[in-house]
Formats: sequence, structure tokens, C-alpha cells
Amino acid sequence: MKLNTRLHSRIRFKTWVKVIPQQGPGLLSNIEDISTSGLGIEHDRVIQTEVDCHVYFMLPLNGRENIVQARCRIASCRPAELAGRFHIGLAFLDFVSEPRSTAELIESFIRHVEQTAG
Repeated sequence: MKLNTRLHSRIRFKTWVKVIPQQGPGLLSNIEDISTSGLGIEHDRVIQTEVDCHVYFMLPLNGRENIVQARCRIASCRPAELAGRFHIGLAFLDFVSEPRSTAELIESFIRHVEQTAG
């Protein structure tokens, strides 16, 4: 039995994301879920795990589109439910775009989505 060891709750959220690994080609995809500790995305290509990458995406909050830039570790890559697709787990290492305010932005965004969904 596999236990869910996730420390931070994730919310479902779809928006574009650009992933640029240190090695190999980058990819443009969609975020499937987000938490304060990372992102889940889907793509049609397997990507190497345990390497660092940069990600760029936007979060809408308070009537603004906020660009987020972060350095992440590619933590997992496994087959997704849809054949030929892969779920890629990205763990935030640090934020390039104003580190403290970016972490607060993500927390505020998640709270906002949870409050409006419930």
C-alpha cells in the first residue's frame, strides 16, 4: 500500500507553464495542480527526474496576472491516466521572482481558490 506523504494540500488549477531543464529540451505544458511546495503538470514526453529546472507560469490574483519564476527539482515522472501522457511532479527549490512575495502570492492564491470553491 502506498501512503500519501504529501505535506501540503494541492488544488486543481489549469494554466500554462514553461519548464526548462538543465539538460535536454524544454517543454510547454499545462499545470494540473499546485501547492506551496510544488506543481503537477502533464505532458506527452517522459522527462528525466532528479534534475533541476526553471519554470515560468502565471497566477491570476486580485485582478492581476502575476508571473512566477522558480527553480524546481523534477521529483517524479509517471504515466498519467490518459494513455501516452505523463504526470510530472516539480518541487519548488526557490523563487527567482521576489522569493518572499512569490511564496506569499502562491499561498494567497491557494486560499482564494479554496474559499471560492467551498
